[in-house]
Amino acid sequence: MPDWITHILVPWTLITILGFKFKQFNQQNAAITIIGALIPDIYKIYIPLEIFGIHLENFLNPIHFPVGSLLIAAFLSLFFIERRLIFSFLTLGIITHYALDLLLFNGGICLFYPFSPLEFQVGIISVTDYNITIASIIAAFMVYFIYKRANK
Repeated sequence: MPDWITHILVPWTLITILGFKFKQFNQQNAAITIIGALIPDIYKIYIPLEIFGIHLENFLNPIHFPVGSLLIAAFLSLFFIERRLIFSFLTLGIITHYALDLLLFNGGICLFYPFSPLEFQVGIISVTDYNITIASIIAAFMVYFIYKRANK
């Protein structure tokens, strides 16, 4: 199940591996990419708000669609001097998020919302299957140790 642990570790691992070859893929940009990977799930803030009687699910739900996530990334990038670079790393994180979510087989992702209501899914992983989380933890540890050894 691509949970938040997986959504954090996969982009960090990707940026760290790319950092061996390309200088702009450094740990600062990895943090920005991780934030981008979490953007689509910020809509889930509606869950604790419902305890207090605040119902924002319909208002926040479009954030989990690519258009909504990219709008949030564009807004966040306005707070930085290097807007294009920040936006590109936030977008890379968003792409890793949706790539992981596409692997699920219960539900789907409306990739072309609001232009099309079609939902896409590959259907490889169940929500209750934590093998991808375990695999991402193992891969992140391996990359971390290689990264530490290479930077000594």
